[in-house]
Amino acid sequence: MKSKRYTISKETRERCRISRLTDGDKAKFQSISLELFHYLLDVKNIDFVIHFRVDDEMIEFIDGASFSHQLVHQIIAARNRDYLNIDICVETKDFRKFDMLINDVREKKIDQLLRRDPLLDPQVIRSFVNLSRASQMMVRGGLSPLVATQAREAAGILVSNLMECEVAVGTLSRMVQADPTLYDHSASVAMISGVIARTMLGRNREDSILITQGGLYHDVGKTCVPHSLLNKPGRFTPEEFESMKAHTTLGYDEICRAIEHGSVIDRNVARVALEHHEKFSGHGYPFGRKGRAEDHEDGIHVFTRIVSIADVYSALLMKRVYKEAYDASEALQIMQNSSDDYDPIIFRNFEKNIQKTLVRFDNLEKKAHDTGRIIMVDPGLGTRIRKTSA
Repeated sequence: MKSKRYTISKETRERCRISRLTDGDKAKFQSISLELFHYLLDVKNIDFVIHFRVDDEMIEFIDGASFSHQLVHQIIAARNRDYLNIDICVETKDFRKFDMLINDVREKKIDQLLRRDPLLDPQVIRSFVNLSRASQMMVRGGLSPLVATQAREAAGILVSNLMECEVAVGTLSRMVQADPTLYDHSASVAMISGVIARTMLGRNREDSILITQGGLYHDVGKTCVPHSLLNKPGRFTPEEFESMKAHTTLGYDEICRAIEHGSVIDRNVARVALEHHEKFSGHGYPFGRKGRAEDHEDGIHVFTRIVSIADVYSALLMKRVYKEAYDASEALQIMQNSSDDYDPIIFRNFEKNIQKTLVRFDNLEKKAHDTGRIIMVDPGLGTRIRKTSA
């Protein structure tokens, strides 16, 4: 079905200042993802302008004087429709203000969430936030040597602080169910990849850091795909799907260029970006690679085989404009129904540990409701139960 095109209303033309964009003007603006834009529903005022692009016209849609949640909702409603000719932007010079405001909202949300749900592990949440910051730096700043260094540091901190996989994966799953706005897909894939590598498969520290980085960088090619296509609510046309699939090769090329310009990134991290939609069965893209690279030259690298499992699991947990979120057990069931897509050795290990996670957190939930018991969270040891007098 042909996508509809958004038309600027007469009311908006009368209320707002609208300018026509030239090619030179486009560099003056920074696109904002819909996920980050939602955070403005948690603030009372702004000191910058939210621009709404329609084709080559830029609308000064919300400023400090006109800010209201009603106007924010209007943009969200338009962004959730099947329009491909719109985008949400701020001026590049104001992006730091936007970023600081969003970080402040995120910190408050995390503090509230940790107080509200004592089953969440604070150390896991903080490691996740570090990865998310590195992820956002990539989106807005590209793969500079500084960004690459900070991404590796975030991955190293995660691997050094990993505890039981049930604590890490269980906390992530509960966090996204409690507050989906806190979820960052690339940070989640990085964390789950690190958990699989280090605690499920016993990979060495260096490999685990590289695999975590592979998760963090896996979707970097999507920065080259229009936001309107990334957030499209309906099904892709065949042409749109081909454009979307290109994010794998675009991401690989982007990382390779960054390496050539001095960013310290392992070549196998670039390979993860290229291969993360390949399937063990051979039915993936872009090359239809099959099986293990250790067995033949057309196989999939072991780093990718780990990250692809984390990628699918994380995507299923997320609520997107085109789908509802699944809980952890539903996500695992969906993956079990297509288990041929994954390396069977890695997937069996993942499946077993996710089932242990579900059992553990289910038991903690039950114990939390017992009379005379409270939940205690120890950042160094994970979640535990302490009995108190009734």
